[in-house]
Amino acid sequence: MNGASIRSRNNRCSRKPGFASCIALGLWLIASLADPTASRAAVTLTTGDSLGNSSFNSAGNWSEALAPHSGTGYVVSVIQLRTPASGSSFTFLGDSLTVASGGQFTFKGTGTAGIITVTNLILNGGSITHLDAAGDLFQLAGNLNITADSMIYAKQGPIVITAVISGNGRFTNPGADGTSSILTISNSVNTYTGSIVNNGRFTLFANANLNFIIGASNVNNRVSGTGAATTFNGRFVFDLSGASTNVGDSWTIASASGQTFGATFSVDGFSRQGFGTGPGTWDVSANGVVYEFVTSTGVMTVLAQASAAVSTTTLGVRGGKFGSVDADLAACYAPSYASSVGGEDNA
Repeated sequence: MNGASIRSRNNRCSRKPGFASCIALGLWLIASLADPTASRAAVTLTTGDSLGNSSFNSAGNWSEALAPHSGTGYVVSVIQLRTPASGSSFTFLGDSLTVASGGQFTFKGTGTAGIITVTNLILNGGSITHLDAAGDLFQLAGNLNITADSMIYAKQGPIVITAVISGNGRFTNPGADGTSSILTISNSVNTYTGSIVNNGRFTLFANANLNFIIGASNVNNRVSGTGAATTFNGRFVFDLSGASTNVGDSWTIASASGQTFGATFSVDGFSRQGFGTGPGTWDVSANGVVYEFVTSTGVMTVLAQASAAVSTTTLGVRGGKFGSVDADLAACYAPSYASSVGGEDNA
């Protein structure tokens, strides 16, 4: 707001007899100067970008006919906002970019080096979609807030989300056109607590995290779907602050078709039976009970005490509990140990 417009409004105020109206105008002026965007409506994409064109970094089809700039929020509720058809990296310069219901944010870049950065990307019922060649990598950086049921669709090629993901809206990966069409989450400080439906191909990268809020029995966010591949190489983080303590209660955490847990998989704060990382049984004592997550079923259960993969008194191991690795060692060395203490060999 320039000085002339302020003087004009002050002059109008001076001609008004009502003191209250002057006070109201003064407050409006203070608020406008403190936050110049307070009364500015969001800019919308009026029509979808055509083949070879992009409004991501140009005036394009924005309602104010200007390229995205600071101080303004932008909303896409049409198909589609395209990224530039280039292998270079680009950053969205608006304060925020909201992909609302009916809207689509489409990757049309080339190659594997370019990075698309949106500092405040809000997925509010719309979709983020890869619609270029199978060899073109969509790297999405910045911050992604998922506020409503939405889609992240690695349709024609791979999407790697390096952005920090927040929010609690569910998102669905509807499918995959080929084996390279993999949706990957790679950030390790995500706060996202929504559910994921993978009907395509999905990977949680090593050290990347998914968060689960655990409530009453079977009340939780989860990963499900009928996709060809769902791979967990990263970390599960369970919020047990509101979890049931009734022995026998359980939660289905992961139930996607053909899901696998890699050698680097882990659960924050839990201990794996057999030690180390990877698939298996993970336990933690909390809230006066034991919570146990088993990768083979994808289910977490409340127990009075941790289960035992192998129980034996032959070796006199504390607690009589062995993980899968220890069980193999026990099977090999139990006869020799028994003989050394005066027992019968081959017992």
